[in-house]
Amino acid sequence: MPMPSPLPSPASVFLFAWGRPLLVLHALSALVLGGASVHQAVVALRLLRRKPSARLLRWARLFSRIALYAYIAVMALGALIYPRYRYFVRGLFLDREAPWASNLFDFKENLATLGLPFAVAAVLLATQLGRVPATVQADDTLTERAPLERKLIRLYALFAVATATVAIFNLLAGLLVTSVHGI
Repeated sequence: MPMPSPLPSPASVFLFAWGRPLLVLHALSALVLGGASVHQAVVALRLLRRKPSARLLRWARLFSRIALYAYIAVMALGALIYPRYRYFVRGLFLDREAPWASNLFDFKENLATLGLPFAVAAVLLATQLGRVPATVQADDTLTERAPLERKLIRLYALFAVATATVAIFNLLAGLLVTSVHGI
């Protein structure tokens, strides 16, 4: 009577056959996220240095949306390939041979979870850029909208740069972990 194998068959792991194509899509989405978030950060920093133009505001809205959609795609694809990674890569290799890579992966995943709200906030703020109304004071005079607009731009820049920082760190960390042992 044959001894049962302590390892499950590869077919029993969720989406096993789709692991490599999903990993490639995950990596491509991460590249899009990295590019869009860095472009968004550059636009945000340009908005900080000069008077907002309609063109810069359009770019801010566009790159913030692309970054958010790419962020969601990266996280969704990562969730689909996680069971395969968890068993075959981490469980059978990284935890024993390269524990630093396992720890880096965990840190990267936690950072990604914290970074998603940055991307959402950047989109919400970008939609309001250039649309701050002047307010009416008690004496029926209009206040300038510039101070509020500047605060909104500063906050947008903070979230845009934070999104780019998380995206680029996670892109590099993910490539490093994958280079240790691909899925």
